[in-house]
Amino acid sequence: MKLAKIVIVGKDEAGKSTLVQNIIPGALNIERKGRTIALDYGNKLHGDYKLHLFGTPGQSRFRIVRDIVARGMNLAIWVLDYSRHFDERDEEILKFLTGSNVPFIVFANIKPGVQKERRQVTRLIGEPPQLRKIIIGSAKSGFRVTELLDGIVTVLASLDDHKRKEEVITRESES
Repeated sequence: MKLAKIVIVGKDEAGKSTLVQNIIPGALNIERKGRTIALDYGNKLHGDYKLHLFGTPGQSRFRIVRDIVARGMNLAIWVLDYSRHFDERDEEILKFLTGSNVPFIVFANIKPGVQKERRQVTRLIGEPPQLRKIIIGSAKSGFRVTELLDGIVTVLASLDDHKRKEEVITRESES
């Protein structure tokens, strides 16, 4: 069983805590007046991995908490609220993700009945090299949450394969 630290980021009210609760009912949520002020946490077995999911607060004043929780992450999930305008807070999250040099998946959170396309997300955020997948789904209804979990495991497995190939190359060059 492989362990992985997955950090979920996004601006306030994007659906991060809802997503964590949908994946792991009863997950820990440290909140005040309905807003996450520290983190969400839960773990789930999926494929060959034990996923440790950490949801971070979205308010700008708690950015330091996000930065601390994100240390040592293997993968980030950006919950992008598709019902709100892309703004400077989203730009800051994109800058954080690209600056962290860790792969990430965008989970574009939609309301039921909303039709959106993946290419609209790439128009908003571009195609940074760390972006591995875009999934349009619903944190509330669970629409495409299984696809998200499968995507997480696929990305982690590709990272593991890449790491193994680098180790082989290093050993061969040392010989």
